[in-house]
Amino acid sequence: MAEYNKAHYEKAGPTLLSQEPSEASPPNNDSKWQPLRSSLETRLVSLRNWRQSWWTQNWADIAQFLLPRRSIWLTQSTGGYPTPNNMVRGRELNGAIADPTGTYALRVCSSGLMSGLASPSRPWFKIIPGIKKLTLDSAAREWLDETEDRMYTVIAGSNFYNAFAVECEDVSAFGTAPNIIYEDDKDLIRCYNPAVGEYYLSNDSTGRIDGLYRLFVMTISQMVGFFGVENCPGDVQKLWAEKGNNLEVERMVAHAIEPNFEVEGFGKLPGKFTWREVYWCYGSNAGQPLEIRGFVDQPFTAARWSTQSNDAYGRSVGMDVLPDIMQLQVMTRRMAEAIEKLVRPPLIGSMELKNKPSSTLPGNLTYVSDVKNGGIRPIYQVNPEIAAMSQNIQMIEQRIQKGFFNDLFLMLENSPNTPERMTAYEVAQKLQEKLQVLGPVIESLISESLKPKLKRIYNILKRKGMIDEPPDSLKGVPLDIEFVSMLALAQKGAATGGIERLIQIVGAMAPLVPTAMDNIDTDKVVRNYNELLGNPSSILRGPDEVAAIRDQKAQQQKQEMMMQQTERMAQAAGAAAPAGKVLSGIDTGGGQDVLGKLLGSA
Repeated sequence: MAEYNKAHYEKAGPTLLSQEPSEASPPNNDSKWQPLRSSLETRLVSLRNWRQSWWTQNWADIAQFLLPRRSIWLTQSTGGYPTPNNMVRGRELNGAIADPTGTYALRVCSSGLMSGLASPSRPWFKIIPGIKKLTLDSAAREWLDETEDRMYTVIAGSNFYNAFAVECEDVSAFGTAPNIIYEDDKDLIRCYNPAVGEYYLSNDSTGRIDGLYRLFVMTISQMVGFFGVENCPGDVQKLWAEKGNNLEVERMVAHAIEPNFEVEGFGKLPGKFTWREVYWCYGSNAGQPLEIRGFVDQPFTAARWSTQSNDAYGRSVGMDVLPDIMQLQVMTRRMAEAIEKLVRPPLIGSMELKNKPSSTLPGNLTYVSDVKNGGIRPIYQVNPEIAAMSQNIQMIEQRIQKGFFNDLFLMLENSPNTPERMTAYEVAQKLQEKLQVLGPVIESLISESLKPKLKRIYNILKRKGMIDEPPDSLKGVPLDIEFVSMLALAQKGAATGGIERLIQIVGAMAPLVPTAMDNIDTDKVVRNYNELLGNPSSILRGPDEVAAIRDQKAQQQKQEMMMQQTERMAQAAGAAAPAGKVLSGIDTGGGQDVLGKLLGSA
């Protein structure tokens, strides 16, 4: 097995979905495929059993009360094999939702995270040297800016932002949101979001997600279009040849992405595929995989809201507010029932009206013999406490909205002071206060989702030759990513505010203590402040350029001073000329004038 895999992964073959060095499906050799398949399915069953402990039920409740469409992917066992939840196909999916406050609050939270972390309308990341104190020349700054522009262009031309929006929604609701980034012939990159319920995760000894398994269905048409008819099992090829309704027949497909444990010196030897991806028909006796490929770097990410211990799945704010959401549905239905009883109370009628024309509609007339005691009337006096119930519902709704951080993302809208009356300092202070709670989540999404995504996109573009060679000043220098999104900058607001307050204090002291400004390195203040604001480094001149400009200004100032001194001397000489003429006209005797005598004595 080891010898087969070594030969397989060292050769370069065509690829179906990825343009990076990857592999075609191995030949139809059942004896070599079955050991790998057995290993993969054993691990899949283990991961499925671990997730079934309680994650599936929690996800099912969240999907039912927040995102009903997600429930169609929660698998159930049919005939010994897990299949998509066919019980919910074709029927109403939001029957459990009477009050959609939770869904609306989730939408605000996910939209706020998406626009605050990776907004398509403004820059949200920068490529910087991994050495913080490295002095950048103009060539280095231009190369970094050009690299950023190319990455932004590729990201904007793909489905990156759409996929990240789904990821923010899933991580807010379910606590976990994997995402796969493939190379694409048309858009260079293509992102895919596995649906909750269809994926299984594993983590390594450090807590990082290192394995992604999936079980999902594909129609015959989709399988042929995705893998190629020659790579599909015989029964699929037969159905494809027959066409007709057979194209909509579904097959269960298993998908695994994990470290390529078969590579010698895993993770260290260049030219080796450190990650492998395998597709195969689950529950089928087919003797070949659908696709086996290799990847140079990890092709997927798995964002998690928060984690505990060695759990592969994250906890979410949706789990925190789920009890309130479920209680809200009960209270809303009771409120509706109470109002219904108030406007349409249960009625009682005399026996003489049985099988006789009667009506309770407005304007209708019912004849009875005993007007006082007969007829139709409420069975009991309905007097529900509508105000108390409404107040309780409003309190629950506010808890749900607060749990989803709506008070942060709608801070200005919900503020008692209008935005026009709030100063920039007040806005910054309110934002800082709210971000203290959301800060850990932002760091988690950046470290587990956005940063690995950008590194993979950079590596893809570099392998495709779309990133130029760095200048000499950056060769051998590691690169890093700095996030300058609104939420990332808001977290840095304390640092910018500290700089501003220091400058204000020192500036106020300067008229009284002129030496106070000697403590401020203005060059470092400008550069650090620009970095904290997330502005491009190219808008600031380099230290060498600044020094040259200052030398030029000093030379100009020196020349101006010399010219001014020359002018003053010339003016002095011009003023002395008439006086000299007068002195030269005064005879002191002996044939010598006053000027000549003074000059002679000098």
